[in-house]
Amino acid sequence: MYTWLIAIPVTLLLLWLAWRRPNRQRLALRLVASVVAGISLVLLVFPPVTEQAINPSAAILLTEGYNQDTLEAILKKQDAKPIVYTLHADADEAIPLTNLYTLRQQQPGLQTVHLLGYGLEEQELKALTDVQLVPHLSEMPAGVNTVQWPEAVKLGEAVTIAGKYKSEGQAKLYLQAAGQLRDSVEIKPDSSYTFSLRNTPKLTGRFVYTLLAKTGANTDTLGQVPVQVAEQQQLSILLLASAPSFEFKFLKNHLGEQQHKIAYRTTVSKNINQSEWVNMIKTDLSRISPKLLQNFDVVITEPQALQSMSASERAALQRAVTEDGLGVLTVATEPANNRSASFFTNFQSKRISQQDTRSTRANWSGSEVSINASPYTLVNTTAVNSLISEQGNNLLAGAKKAGWGKVAMSYIPQTFPWQLEGKDDVYASYWATILSAIAREQVKEKFWQLEKPQVPHPDKPVILSYTDHTLLAGVAAPTSTVTSLTDSVSISLPLEQNIHQPSTYNGTFWPRNSGWHKVETANSEPYFFYVQEQSDWEFQSIAERKAATEAFAAQQNTTADEVTVAYREEPVSLIWFFVLFVLSSGFLWLEEKL
Repeated sequence: MYTWLIAIPVTLLLLWLAWRRPNRQRLALRLVASVVAGISLVLLVFPPVTEQAINPSAAILLTEGYNQDTLEAILKKQDAKPIVYTLHADADEAIPLTNLYTLRQQQPGLQTVHLLGYGLEEQELKALTDVQLVPHLSEMPAGVNTVQWPEAVKLGEAVTIAGKYKSEGQAKLYLQAAGQLRDSVEIKPDSSYTFSLRNTPKLTGRFVYTLLAKTGANTDTLGQVPVQVAEQQQLSILLLASAPSFEFKFLKNHLGEQQHKIAYRTTVSKNINQSEWVNMIKTDLSRISPKLLQNFDVVITEPQALQSMSASERAALQRAVTEDGLGVLTVATEPANNRSASFFTNFQSKRISQQDTRSTRANWSGSEVSINASPYTLVNTTAVNSLISEQGNNLLAGAKKAGWGKVAMSYIPQTFPWQLEGKDDVYASYWATILSAIAREQVKEKFWQLEKPQVPHPDKPVILSYTDHTLLAGVAAPTSTVTSLTDSVSISLPLEQNIHQPSTYNGTFWPRNSGWHKVETANSEPYFFYVQEQSDWEFQSIAERKAATEAFAAQQNTTADEVTVAYREEPVSLIWFFVLFVLSSGFLWLEEKL
């Protein structure tokens, strides 16, 4: 009101000056320009404001990855506009926040928050405990959406990195190890692709591979793949052959060179057996007894050898599997019809060739080679774990659980030709895969585990658990330390006993830098884990925030009260008044000179 009281005399003065000029040309334009100049000058000095209806009980919070269209859609639905804030994201005309406690201070009556973007971390959400959270989360961005790899492998086994990659354009993924590209896969544009990259380590130790993505001329590092390669478990293996064969002879020699303990029994004629021992003391192999089987982790045999056993020997072998965790592999050329050995050979099979042998491509943990197999194949069912596969979703070798142990069957009767052809690595990888899958599992009484996250990052909590089945009730929690192998700095890690599992203790560690770390406690093996760079595996941080936000919203039981409307004064932009004043005053000055 006061603005117009000032504008009226200023405008009248300008009108009088324009009217009193003797030159009556362009009088109308001078009068209009005088009105515009007077009003715009006053509005520049005393800028006007508009009242905007706002909802003080609601707010919109923008986080990383928010969608502008979603924001505009929410604002259109609101009669009283919520105030828009931003946290960890850049946005025009939004109030930036350093933390959510600042939000609560700025809006004490806050009841509802519309959350856009990828969401908030679990710790940040605690500031919104008594606020109704309405998530409007964005989809995962292009790139890796999920990824997994084995924490540790045995020497000879392949490291397989598998996951899903969402692409917007042509892309290619590379696995780099020791500075060289080991495997790659192409990703088609606008697709979600399940990828699998492999590499077989040649040495034991701790290694860090790198997954790269090439899109156009750009090559980006997606993340690191830490792998620990250990020596093959030294197994005690019993070979039971129905007759002398090159297959068992070569296998005995190979496993002996790998420092496994080998006992070999073969039937040379009726009621006459021949026995050999490698890397172990001689034991009586004439009769398969429970006492004998306690000394072995794996038994490799044939259907004919199983059938030639007495009923008590087969019963002892079966109990060793179901009760003691023994693994038994039966190498066959055709399905075994003898019911007496059905416990070991009861696999669903089908014939796919009328020839006695056939050539096929065998696949296992990153290897694919040609081999002569029997005309039969195992049917891939949910109960059977694939060991060696071929095309058509068929299995050349598979295993299934049987009590505490495993029974397996293979339709690859001859693998020794690989050694004759000089393919020693293929031969070693094949048998390492078979043995590691079926061997008696070693029971650990004390061990560490990385509970979460899958990919640790600096300055983010890492949950470690320690299990000790030997601790007695009432004993104080063990002491432990975490050491960064990068700078050799060690800190104490306090452990808290798990209420539901008294033998398990949990500790939270906040790493300060990336690289390998070691956690250890007295009288147990140290545990190694790798902390990634902040920029590695960005998808995990996004997925964790989305999951935490959705879980937080699902568990809420708060409801918002009736919406109250308040009004906020918004100043009108001065740029328009400045432009009008310059144009009108410029016209008056120029017109007078003409």
